[in-house]
Amino acid sequence: MTKYKTPELLAPGGSLSKAKTALSFGADAVYIGGDAFGLRANAENFTIDQMAELVDFANDLGKKVYVTMNILPRSKEIPLMCDYARKIADVGVHGVIVSDLGAFTAIHKAVPELPIHVSTQANNLNAETCRFWHDQGAVRVNLARELSLEEIREIHEALEDAPIGLEIFVHGAMCMAYSGRCMLSDYLTSRSSNRGDCAQPCRWKYHLSEEARPGDTFPIEETDRGTFLFNSKDLCLLEYIPDLVRAGAAALKIEGRMKSDFYVAVTVRAYRIALDAVMEHGTLPEALKEELLREVCSVSHRDYSTGFFLGEKGSQIYGSSSYIRESDFVGLVTDCVPFEDGYRVTVSQRGNFGLGDEVEFVSPARDVQPWIFTAMENDRGESIDRAPHAVMNVHFKTPFPVEKGAMMRRFKV
Repeated sequence: MTKYKTPELLAPGGSLSKAKTALSFGADAVYIGGDAFGLRANAENFTIDQMAELVDFANDLGKKVYVTMNILPRSKEIPLMCDYARKIADVGVHGVIVSDLGAFTAIHKAVPELPIHVSTQANNLNAETCRFWHDQGAVRVNLARELSLEEIREIHEALEDAPIGLEIFVHGAMCMAYSGRCMLSDYLTSRSSNRGDCAQPCRWKYHLSEEARPGDTFPIEETDRGTFLFNSKDLCLLEYIPDLVRAGAAALKIEGRMKSDFYVAVTVRAYRIALDAVMEHGTLPEALKEELLREVCSVSHRDYSTGFFLGEKGSQIYGSSSYIRESDFVGLVTDCVPFEDGYRVTVSQRGNFGLGDEVEFVSPARDVQPWIFTAMENDRGESIDRAPHAVMNVHFKTPFPVEKGAMMRRFKV
């Protein structure tokens, strides 16, 4: 697809470890939260020193770091946001993500050299809104998840005279409220989703009550366990990457700053492979598509859907708010050295595994490598049958090299 520019693959960085994992497994950029003004207050988030470390790590790879500052602020917070924007600009972050017009205006005036992206929280649904943000100095707009492919294409075509990057969410959790602007958590728990502290009450189980029957409640049953009225399915647009490239997407965004390192590694790797294949071949080969869909199904997720992308009205889960997970993350490869006629691999345990278990190594630069344990040792060189202790080192021999930093997983039977 030589006539199209390769979109940036943008991944979540909920902690320093997760952000480095995302960049190592193929993301072009990560978005992170500082210790204030972002919409994931319960993520580990970043100190200024950690941001500086991550920026250095990203720069060495030729990649980027963006910081979320997308709360809906009160008046007294605007000067504080400007001060914070100056601090993170000084450590070299490559942009900030803002949703509020007042915050945008103040930050752009206080730190004019700092690129600003407009968050999906700003409800970016049409070309004129995007043109407005372009005229204010924004370099990118994250379009609302409620838009269809056809609407995205129309917006891109209407902005030829106001070139601004269009960022599209392609994977992860969907909010039941319009562009994430929800008051349910604040009303029920005094934890505002618009202040980064959502309790996710949309995932709770609800019953109906009727005016003439006070005290009686009635479940709305889709199954014998009831229904979860607001419980959106997760988004997965992996197989539609060719359409997004042709529609003019400048960036493909994966949701999940609260997810695990394993989730980030597997999901980013799948989208990296898919995007590279599309840019090389113009399409996503069927066999590769099926393989990569298997990959994104292997990590924790709710049922997948295409959301609003194909012109539908979203999709809800009826029956359970539980996650689906087809594999377990059981180890992190910390070392691999030549040994006799093979390689000696060291894994830091993250889940129970033992002799006879079939596992797979997932790494950035190699195909998935299957392996069955026939022998393994602890740090004392003693043979062991299982690795039951958290973060214990396990040593074993393989006939092939395994990349340091690879994730070791075991599929559930």
